[in-house]
Amino acid sequence: MKGRGFKDVESGDSNFEGFLEGKSGKPDAKEKNVAEDRPQEKAVIYEEEGCPKVELVSEDGRPTSLVIHLPDGRLLEIDCIY
Repeated sequence: MKGRGFKDVESGDSNFEGFLEGKSGKPDAKEKNVAEDRPQEKAVIYEEEGCPKVELVSEDGRPTSLVIHLPDGRLLEIDCIY
């Protein structure tokens, strides 16, 4: 079972790949977001010691994503699609 701490799949061939396996950390050129050209506003909506910081990213007054700063330095980005 890949992605759950096991390296080998015990039965049959599977195309399942763990979420973080094979990720380089840098987005591919073809995955660039076209919205990066637009001005974005960032606002911290939650910040408390010992807890993840949460930022709201907006374009033209509309929320477009939430960015959560995890304690280990990683970022969790959640897109807001309406």
